[in-house]
This record gives sequence, structure tokens and C-alpha cells, in this order.
Amino acid sequence: MASDLRDTLERIRNKSSVLLEKYNTLQDERNGLAERIEELQNEIIALRKENERLKQDGEYLKMARSIAPDREQVEQYRAVINKLVRDIDKSIAQLNE
Repeated sequence: MASDLRDTLERIRNKSSVLLEKYNTLQDERNGLAERIEELQNEIIALRKENERLKQDGEYLKMARSIAPDREQVEQYRAVINKLVRDIDKSIAQLNE
């Protein structure tokens, strides 16, 4: 009977040792995963900030594009200005005569 108790106690010790090793392994894995989660959360925060910055840049570009004239308008404005300059030159020439 004492032999059975010793065997049982030895099996319990072995199983508890294995269980403790598994616990430590899982604890290390958990800690590693917790660090990885923190890294990913920081990355998410950084990406959200960059996303907001890019959205703001996009809005600025939309406003700039709507304010800035396109090539056709620039050509029209130049034509009007050139015509006005020619008219002024003609008027000056007439005044000089």
C-alpha cells in the first residue's frame, strides 16, 4: 500500500511538473501576444493619424482645384487681357496723334 501511495504521489508530482511547464509556456506565449497586441494597437493609432492627414490633404487639394482655374480658363483670361492691352495701346496711339 505504501508503494501504491508512493507511485501515486510520484505520478502526481510528474503530472504537476508537466502542468507547471505547460502553464509557464502558455504564460510566456500570453505575454508575447500581449506585447504584439500593444504593438498592433500603436500601429493602428499611427495609421489612423496618417489616414486623417491624408483625408485632410485630399480636402485641401479639392479646394485648391476648385479655386484654381483650369487651363482653358487661363487661356480665356489671357485672351481677354491681351485684347484689353491692344485696346489700350490703340487708345494711347490715338491720343498721341
